[in-house]
Order: sequence, then structure tokens, then C-alpha cells
Amino acid sequence: MFYGRSMTMPDASPLYDQIPINYKGYRQINVFYKADPEGIRKSLPPAFTPVGNVIQAFCMNNIEVDGLDPYMEGGLVIPCSFEGLNGAHVVYEYVTSDDSLTAGREIWGYPKKLVSMTFEENENVISSTITRRGTTLISIDFQKDKQVNDFERPNMQPRLQLKRFVRADGQGYDMDYVVMNQLSGAKLHERVLGKANLVINGSDKDPIGCLKPIEIVGAEFVVADFVLGFAKVLKEKY
Repeated sequence: MFYGRSMTMPDASPLYDQIPINYKGYRQINVFYKADPEGIRKSLPPAFTPVGNVIQAFCMNNIEVDGLDPYMEGGLVIPCSFEGLNGAHVVYEYVTSDDSLTAGREIWGYPKKLVSMTFEENENVISSTITRRGTTLISIDFQKDKQVNDFERPNMQPRLQLKRFVRADGQGYDMDYVVMNQLSGAKLHERVLGKANLVINGSDKDPIGCLKPIEIVGAEFVVADFVLGFAKVLKEKY
């Protein structure tokens, strides 16, 4: 309960103030690929145990969002488990707007950073890039192809995240939680299989180079809806 107060600062004009958030007709490229097991383990927080070596790179264009301004986002997601619960951890996530960044970090523990993105659609080709501090971190070129066979997707839900905020006096943390977020209201409008070229480049501030693709398992373009509600705290003071 918020007892009439806004969810975030400043009270007079909060950066975001609506949960759940409804995503309508988002457009997303997904590439599932094999990555180096050592790179996966290195990238995951110690709280989580990796499940397999197939991970996900994604880029999406959120053109209609009830609760946030339209924005683009992308990142890398690793299937994992926490104390016997299987799900997936968004290990790197990049967005193009301040309200989506702040809400993602403050509510769900998504490790969002602000970037520049492109998302271009032609008749059979969808291309997207994510650039931060002069480095193009992720680049995906997806080609629709009806001849491509379907593939087995790893389990990517629920999301298992860390939500961590340092105390203002520097004496430990206000919170250090493991949280679970399960998307709801999923409605698929379109799914097209195809082939993808995925390029991942790391930098000092974004060391994602250890998760470069070894082999692409499958790629898809989807148009769908979902609802982003509150998460569940699985463990406090992790």
C-alpha cells in the first residue's frame, strides 16, 4: 500500500506511477545460441546456478506501453536456477528511456542501463543495434525464412533477479533481495522463424564479450502482448 504517496520521486511529478504495465504489440527479435559455459558462470551472480549453455539475446521495440513512454530495449538472458526453482536471469539489459530504466531497477531488480538503439524493419529483414559509450554491444540481423525448422527453447520464465540498493550512509544495503517476476497476460499475435547473424562486443563497462555466440540454435521474430506486474521476494538479505 502506498497510502496516497507516489511510487517514486519526486512526489510532484513521479518518473513512473502505474503498475501493472501493459505492453501491447511489442516487436522482438530473439536469438537463442550456445555460449561458453565459463563465460555463463562468470556472468551470473553467485546466487544463481546456470542451466545448460543455451542463452538468449534479444532486441525489442515497445511501441505501445500503458504506464511508460514507448522505448526500445535489449539484452542477454541466461537460464538458471535458485534453490531448486528454475527460471532465467536477465544478466544484461539496455533501454532507451529513463522511466523504463528506473522502474526496472527500483521495482524488479532488472540491471538496466541507458543506451542508443536502432530497430529497423523491412519486408523480410529486421535489424537492431545496441550502442553504449561508443561501443556497439549487440547487433542482430534477422532474415525471415519459412523453410527454417522450429527449435527447442530453453525455459525462460520466471525471471529471477537480484534487487540491491546501498544504504545512504554506505553501511551495507537497504535491501539485497532475490526476487521472482512472472509475466502474465501473454498474447501472441505473430511468430516468424528465420536465420540470424548475432554480433556481441564487450567493453570495460559492459563485459559481455565472454558471452559471444558459439553456435546459433534458433531465431524468431514475434509480435505479442504481456503484462508486467509486481514481483515476489524469494529471499531477503542474500
